[in-house]
Amino acid sequence: MYLQDLLTEEQGVFRDTIRRFVNREIIPVREKLEEDYALVEAIHQKLVELGIQRNGIPVEYGGTGPASAMIKAILCEEIARGDAGLSLSAGSNMGGSVLKAAVAAGNRVVLDRFMPPFAGKKLHYGCLAMTDAAAGADTENPLLKGRGISTRAELVGDEWVINGTKSWPTHAGIASVYLTVCTTAPELGDEGIALIYVPGDAPGLSFGRPERKMGFRTSINASIFYDDVRVPKDYRLAGAGQDSQFYHGIISGGQWHSALISLGIAQAAFDIALEYTGERKSNGRPVREWSMGAGILADMAVWLEMMRGAVYNYGWMLDNPDSYGPIFSREMSSKASIVRIFSADAAVWITNKAMELMGSNGLSPDFHLEKYLRDVKVLQLWLGGQQVSRYRVVRGYYDYERTT
Repeated sequence: MYLQDLLTEEQGVFRDTIRRFVNREIIPVREKLEEDYALVEAIHQKLVELGIQRNGIPVEYGGTGPASAMIKAILCEEIARGDAGLSLSAGSNMGGSVLKAAVAAGNRVVLDRFMPPFAGKKLHYGCLAMTDAAAGADTENPLLKGRGISTRAELVGDEWVINGTKSWPTHAGIASVYLTVCTTAPELGDEGIALIYVPGDAPGLSFGRPERKMGFRTSINASIFYDDVRVPKDYRLAGAGQDSQFYHGIISGGQWHSALISLGIAQAAFDIALEYTGERKSNGRPVREWSMGAGILADMAVWLEMMRGAVYNYGWMLDNPDSYGPIFSREMSSKASIVRIFSADAAVWITNKAMELMGSNGLSPDFHLEKYLRDVKVLQLWLGGQQVSRYRVVRGYYDYERTT
């Protein structure tokens, strides 16, 4: 099914608006963005002024009310066409993303404390602090059922006391709120998973220096250190058992977000290769007029169309939970991982083929492809990587519990 059949008229207008924004505000400076974070924040602030940050925030907190998953799909794909790091941050900030679980859980204490700034006129960041420094991908491994989480939360009186270290969270050090994945006791498995909101100025919370990276240089990642960080008991998302369901749903949403960014990068790489091979000549003819070049471009187009169909089909499913089930279900988690694995692999393949078509010129920033090649590899590595994601895939089809 093509997008003209999936998108409403309003969503089509939104896509045109974001596409024009990307072409005007991001594409012309995409190489400069990696060198100057002030330019990155200026673009994010313009997105705030477009209403992106407040989109999806409950009306009582100053937002627009519930937002369609298709809106996020459009936003993240289009912005990733300009820059992947911008897309990651924009999707994470949209509607106060890390607070959406609190909306679903009905945690008014958390919402009253943290949501209002995201509906304001200034840029605000949220952070999902998930991966543990000691455990790495064990944090995301569904077979471990929370036993791989090493950041501990202990209830002392009316406060949670948190200790641990998180690695690579996006927006570490610049966020106003941190949704922290903890365990109250590893031996409890899923029942021990606790999702706790931590304010950015909490005593005992500190941060490492921003990581130096090959790609995604326009998003900030750093370690987070929790040293007897104390927060009110009510800052826990929902409670034992319920938090684990939200956690699995958050990971599924992250898998889909990753696929959206993959799609945007793949589209950008294809656009660059298509234009280049139309202008670059071999033996007097445009490269794309030779059968080998045409065949490669055709294969790139095949992968790209299949990606778009998979990504937006999943968005449709998210918008129709009565038919397809909640995002935290094994079936929806499986499908999210399928879309993520396929899209990340396809985006890497498409970007590599674009580089082959451009030869040595593809290495030059002047042709804009090399940044996409650096960015795209990350999409196969995070959220436990392609391997751990496959555990989620098979668990949608049978009861796979092996850990070896």
